[in-house]
Amino acid sequence: MHIDVAFTPGEVQALSSKVCIVIDVVRATSSLTVIMSKKPRKVILTTTIQKATKFASQQTVHPLLCGERKGVAPEGFDFGNSPRQYFNADLQDRVLIFTSSNGTRAVADLVIAPHVYLGCFLNAAAVTQKAYSVANTNSMDILLVCAGREEKFAIDDAYCAGFLVTKLMAHISAQNSFELGDGAQAALGIYGYYRDDRRLLDMSGAGKAVTEIGLADDLTFLLQRDLFDCVPELIRKDFPEPEHGFSVLV
Repeated sequence: MHIDVAFTPGEVQALSSKVCIVIDVVRATSSLTVIMSKKPRKVILTTTIQKATKFASQQTVHPLLCGERKGVAPEGFDFGNSPRQYFNADLQDRVLIFTSSNGTRAVADLVIAPHVYLGCFLNAAAVTQKAYSVANTNSMDILLVCAGREEKFAIDDAYCAGFLVTKLMAHISAQNSFELGDGAQAALGIYGYYRDDRRLLDMSGAGKAVTEIGLADDLTFLLQRDLFDCVPELIRKDFPEPEHGFSVLV
C-alpha cells in the first residue's frame, strides 16, 4: 500500500486506484463532518453560489443554503461555514446544499476517484480507519488531498494531513507492508515540527481570515480530536448509498 499527500488538488494524478481523503480543515471538511453527524436527509456540494441558488430555486421544498465566500455566508444563505454553528443546529431530515471557497472545489476535482472521504481532526480516527479498511480490502493506495488556499499550499491542511498519516500508520498491522510517498513524508515532518497546533492555525492564512471575521473560536472547536465517528463519503452510483453520503452538483 502506498500512502501519499497532495498539498493542492492540482497535484493529483491517476485517481482510479486511490482511496482519497479530502482535507479543508479550516473549515469546510470540519463543518461537513458536523453537518453529516446531524443526520440530514441529503447533502449536496457545489462549487459556485450560482449553482447552489439555482438548484434551491428549482426544489419544491427549499433546501438550506450553506457555506461561505471570504469566510462569511453569502447573502440569502441560511448558514455559513462555522462548525460550531452546525453543532447546535437541528438538521435531521433536512436537505442542505453547501458551497465553499476551497473545499468543495477540491472534492469536485476528485469525483472520478472510486472512494472519496472528508477528513479533519474531528473525525481523524474514523476517517483513517475507513480509508485503510477500504484500501486494504481492495488492494488500493491512499491519497490525502489538501484543499489548499486559493489553489496554493496551506500549512493548516498540510499539518492536518501529517496527523492523519500518523493515524493511518497506526491502523496498519505489523504483517502488512506500506510505503510513504514524498508528500506523506513531508506532511509528517510538518506535523512533527509544529508542537502548538492552535498557534499554527493562528499563524496560517486561513486561521487569520477566520479570526478577522470574529470566529476565532472555530479554531478551538475544530482542533478537537475524534469528536465524531462520522465519515462523510461521496455517493457512487454503482455502490449502495452510505450512511453519511453526500453528492456533488457539477
